[in-house]
Amino acid sequence: MKSTLSLSFILISICLYSCNVSAHFLALFPEKQVIDAGDSRQLHFPIHFTHPSTLGPTMSIARPVSTGYMINETRVDLSERLKAITYGGETSWQLNMKLQRPGTYTFFTNQSPYLDKTEGVVITQFAKVIVDAFAALGEWQHRLGTPVEIIPLTRPFALWTHSVFTGRVLTDGRPAVNVPVEMEYYNDSGVTLPSDAWASIEVRTNAAGEFSVSLPHEGWWGLAALVSDEEPFTLEGKQYQHEQAGVIWLQVRDMK
Repeated sequence: MKSTLSLSFILISICLYSCNVSAHFLALFPEKQVIDAGDSRQLHFPIHFTHPSTLGPTMSIARPVSTGYMINETRVDLSERLKAITYGGETSWQLNMKLQRPGTYTFFTNQSPYLDKTEGVVITQFAKVIVDAFAALGEWQHRLGTPVEIIPLTRPFALWTHSVFTGRVLTDGRPAVNVPVEMEYYNDSGVTLPSDAWASIEVRTNAAGEFSVSLPHEGWWGLAALVSDEEPFTLEGKQYQHEQAGVIWLQVRDMK
């Protein structure tokens, strides 16, 4: 009996550990980040909460608080266009949009607070992706004003493999010092991880809130700047630690 309980404990511990080796990421990106002449103007954005490096598990999430885009100085709310979908067996969301004109669009979605029961923490993420349509090469440093945000210092689209991306993390508009930025590859190409330690890459911001990473493989990469809220979050009458994250998605292409 004792050995059975011990084995069960080990298996549960392994399961919990495996579920947490890669970070939670709010995924928000279309088929392509750079829309060229001849490409479809119709964009599809699945919005789901998952572990990119292992493509799962997917977590069921409530309807996002807001979703939309910024272009030039105009903010457009698209929340009413969100549709509930099933992704990885869980409730996720999708945004469909047809581009009406060339431009550089900063698409965003702000997550409803999510309770991670395993870790006993409430997570709120603010994700964005900058899409350039028809070589507009417009403004790509818009500040959305979310509690945590990654402002690109490198142009965040039309990136070649092994490009170096630099960004600045802001919390409430101020540089975030020595905060972790986790980076994961959206592993739809089936890259084999040597071990769990390879699931994510982590860097820390400097005194100006800046960080740099290299993008070593073709495909989509998610970067999440993680900041713990000083105040606990109250949910259903209970208080939890509150982790907020600014997320940005980047698409990388090989030179061929």
